[in-house]
Amino acid sequence: MDESAKPHGSIWLARLCLLLGAGSIVMAMTGAIGAGQDWWGKLDGLSFVGAAVVLALVALVFSLIVLLLYRKKGKRIRDLTIMGLICAVAYLGFIGYWVNVGRSVPQIHDITTNLDNPPQFQVLKLRPDDFADIPGRGEPQYAGMDAKERWKVLHRGAYADLKTVVIKLPVDKTVTLAEEVARERGWEVALAKPEEGRLEATDTVSLFKFKDDVVVRVQPGPGGLTSEVDVRSVSRVGRSDLGVNAQRIRGFLKDLQAAAPKG
Repeated sequence: MDESAKPHGSIWLARLCLLLGAGSIVMAMTGAIGAGQDWWGKLDGLSFVGAAVVLALVALVFSLIVLLLYRKKGKRIRDLTIMGLICAVAYLGFIGYWVNVGRSVPQIHDITTNLDNPPQFQVLKLRPDDFADIPGRGEPQYAGMDAKERWKVLHRGAYADLKTVVIKLPVDKTVTLAEEVARERGWEVALAKPEEGRLEATDTVSLFKFKDDVVVRVQPGPGGLTSEVDVRSVSRVGRSDLGVNAQRIRGFLKDLQAAAPKG
């Protein structure tokens, strides 16, 4: 008998599996895009992502049950259920990846090449809660440390490779080159003062359009023919940056060094 002409009642369960699985992805995308377009706040957008995880888990369990009970009721039922299962697993796998990334880096969002003397913002404003929620408070290994000291310990442990770099150009030309690199990377430049050795810019990332602020400080090296470059990158929202600020600094400095004279 033609399966499509007289479908088994469980076809609706299979369709529900697909709806739940695909719906989890649609819900997460809606939250991210809506936050990026300022239809709602960034944290509200993240709540969509969290709700989508619950929906995907429901889709996963429900799809497995339907496959177990109705796998012999027809190919269309199996196909719809498997598509729903794939959507759920794909989304959960994506979230699992970022959860794993989050666990691999400290829950901090202010990253710099110079912990003892980090560059300071002038035009762009440092978030008021920058050091309000640094992990380790009350833990024995951080006894006697304030928030900034804990931040330094966590920062050194994760990002020891981030250091001041030397560019073989005077300060003003280094800032001009840094501005070119920043614009090529798609940053919105808020301030560029070659004579003061300062650059401030904002980078926008992901569908959420999270905004991270960057300050580049350029100081003269010995003799004034070289420049010492320090960078600081700070997320405006969130406790952890998932390592994004460190990646940004590494990428920027790599591009800057590649664009600078080698001789």
